[in-house]
Amino acid sequence: MYFCRHIVLVVFAFLGFGLNLFAQQVKFDPTKYPQNYFRYPLDSAVNLVSPFGSLRDNHFHSGSDLRTNGREGLVVYAAADAYVSRIKIQRNGYGKAVYLTHPNGYSTVYGHLQKFYGPLATFIHNYQYQNKTFEFDLIFDKKTLWLKKGDTLGFSGNSGSSTGPHVHYEIRDAKTEKIINPAFFGVLPFDTLKPQINQLHLYNFVTDGLLLHKKLVLNPKQFSQYDSVWVYKDTLVLPANTYGLGIEAVDYIHNTKDAKHVYAYALSFQQKEVFNHTLNSFAFDEGKYINTHIDFPYFKIEDKRIQKCFLDDGNFFSSYTYNVTKGKCELKFGDTSNWTIKVWDVNGNCSVYAFPFRAIAANPNQTELLKYKANIANKRKLLPLQSNKVNMLGFQARVEPNDIYDTIFYDAQMLDPKPYTLANIYQFHHYKTPLHKSIDIGIKSDTVLSALQSKLLLGYAPEKPENFRAMGGKFEEGWVRGKAANFGYYTILADTIPPSLQQVLINTPSDQTDTLTWNFITKDNLSGISTFHAYLNGEWILLDFDAKNNLLTYRFDQVYEKRKAFYQQLRLTTNEELCFDVQLKVADNKGNLAEKFFSIPFF
Repeated sequence: MYFCRHIVLVVFAFLGFGLNLFAQQVKFDPTKYPQNYFRYPLDSAVNLVSPFGSLRDNHFHSGSDLRTNGREGLVVYAAADAYVSRIKIQRNGYGKAVYLTHPNGYSTVYGHLQKFYGPLATFIHNYQYQNKTFEFDLIFDKKTLWLKKGDTLGFSGNSGSSTGPHVHYEIRDAKTEKIINPAFFGVLPFDTLKPQINQLHLYNFVTDGLLLHKKLVLNPKQFSQYDSVWVYKDTLVLPANTYGLGIEAVDYIHNTKDAKHVYAYALSFQQKEVFNHTLNSFAFDEGKYINTHIDFPYFKIEDKRIQKCFLDDGNFFSSYTYNVTKGKCELKFGDTSNWTIKVWDVNGNCSVYAFPFRAIAANPNQTELLKYKANIANKRKLLPLQSNKVNMLGFQARVEPNDIYDTIFYDAQMLDPKPYTLANIYQFHHYKTPLHKSIDIGIKSDTVLSALQSKLLLGYAPEKPENFRAMGGKFEEGWVRGKAANFGYYTILADTIPPSLQQVLINTPSDQTDTLTWNFITKDNLSGISTFHAYLNGEWILLDFDAKNNLLTYRFDQVYEKRKAFYQQLRLTTNEELCFDVQLKVADNKGNLAEKFFSIPFF
């Protein structure tokens, strides 16, 4: 009874300090950024599919995704006066994107567009025809194209790697290219809902590893509220050790059913803030630090992103502030105190949680620790911040400094080939450990016929040595070498099959007239589509490539109109059945070429 009372007194004493600690203003300072300079690029109230810095596969989200209610074709406006500084059109990524640079030192980016408008659209169309390419990345040396605030620059779409119609919107520092939270400039939805923590994870540490000691799935019944702080009712009884905390936290912006990721969180230990993560700004090439920011193995297994409240040695993401122990907390025998975690959104809505703990004597025979030590006993190491070489019979790997986040204990083994592989299969560690940068892989292929060498590439499988997919690479002096973005299983494959081509059939003459497009499906079995070209009666025409749907589209333009006018004139003097002759050439990344002719009736 005395102990319980003591803990309660500690909690109240701490909360008295903690309330002052967390009473500081958590909303951003608008005086640092121009307000009302940028307009919202859509004709609607601010509505976010995904806020700045959201947790994504393999990256932090570098911008805000603006909701278009599942529709394409909404007008997208220039956010302020600007000149066009870059146009990038690609089958993946941002798809059709335009970059504007503004006189006030910032730039804005608009991605996943359906199409462009006005002089911008004319310039792009002419450039694509002049260079006979759909995809290009053009950075302007001169201020050629200008837009006024509110000018239409294009229409919302679903191009590139988008998984649904929306507009990807960014604001960057024009000099440094660092991406800044658009909310700071007024792209801020109305929001009175507080973020919350759904899970708390406690990790303890060993020399070169991280062990999950305890997982708490939280619900309101487990807490008592004191002023504005939610205090966990049970005292966490933990063996004396060094601990790190992780949280699954969500924010609600527009309603309580649409969960987003939090803008910021902070951990305090023994009345001092020891770790803070606030998503104000970051450089584009920092995005992959997401893989060490979260508990990556847990995400791969459970599909939940637990955000760490401590820093791994190889994590250099710029959003953190922390103490000398980088957020790791040492509990000594007999310690009684609290962890306090604050989560808040960019509007200043805040929730604070306190977790009282008591440290008991450490157990040197802790089961998890013994299992871990037994597991790594005979394994080899990859060390961060230095070059590591791995050699097996017929297999080489090189892991350079900054490719990995921390020390890795790994297994490597050679397995028998499959009927469809051209080498043995090699396992190098496992997919549940992330890589920050791709590593060099080489597999020996002496016995392959010389005629087949140009078709070779590396294959990768994450969990089992089967269903290999292409990871690129090429034959060099008896080896197939390439870059691997993940640990797992590797082998050699050959791609000798050209892509397939098929027209999306048109049923009636009225369909032909109404669609204003010709559509073709193209698929490749392994290495992926490299180049594509089409010719209408011998003249090159522009194809739009939607890679996620394997769709090539020709939208009728001046080449079609010229041929159509010729046929209309010809029909006055002949009753011949007239057809548009379309030639399509598609090559994959191993040079396999598919060529097909289509005869499309002129009605």
